[in-house]
Amino acid sequence: MKSQLLYFRLCGLVLMLSCFANARAQELAEKSSFEGVVSFESRDFQSIEPRTLFVKHGVLRIEGTEQAGGNAFLIDYAKKKAFIVLSAREQYVELPAVILPAKGDTKQTRVNVQKTDSTLDILDFTCDEFLVTTDSLEFEIWATKGLGTAGTFLNAQVNEWQWKILEMGYFPLRVVVRDASGDESARLEATSVTKKAMSEALFRLPSGYEKVDQESIQSKPSVKKRKR
Repeated sequence: MKSQLLYFRLCGLVLMLSCFANARAQELAEKSSFEGVVSFESRDFQSIEPRTLFVKHGVLRIEGTEQAGGNAFLIDYAKKKAFIVLSAREQYVELPAVILPAKGDTKQTRVNVQKTDSTLDILDFTCDEFLVTTDSLEFEIWATKGLGTAGTFLNAQVNEWQWKILEMGYFPLRVVVRDASGDESARLEATSVTKKAMSEALFRLPSGYEKVDQESIQSKPSVKKRKR
């Protein structure tokens, strides 16, 4: 009887220490992860746009561009959740942060992800190179682990190959997109990294906002009136 009681006490002690270790590891990870602002520049054939990314404890906030109507994205990869915040309408949309292909989907785009041995310093952060090729595009990605948290491709959602890179703790600081002929068609590049304390409120959904479906925010085509 005494041996059984000792056994259960030991099991309880091991469980308590395990929980403490996990909590401590998470606390250390949060303290070591980047907190602050990363400014980006997004360019293509038509425009050059500044983009702003706020980071705190691995949760991300992306400020929307003028084309997005001033909306913001909130992303929590640990919970696999993303939100589109529609400030003008006081509404929000909840989405899965990571889009994985459905089982049995035969229409998947062929993607090859290769990590090279090349490195490059961008804004004093050592970046590793990833080359990603699809049926029609090639991506040259320079990403760092020096920020201690996963970054983003500045979209509310990421697909499977993007998630593979982020899941390893990489933070992309430069993404170059080339078309089938090898010509550069778009570029996303960090222009500054500023470490600073961020308000928790930036990463929370505003109180009182209404949750809506994604379909409800998409503009409906106008119906032409018939002439009498």
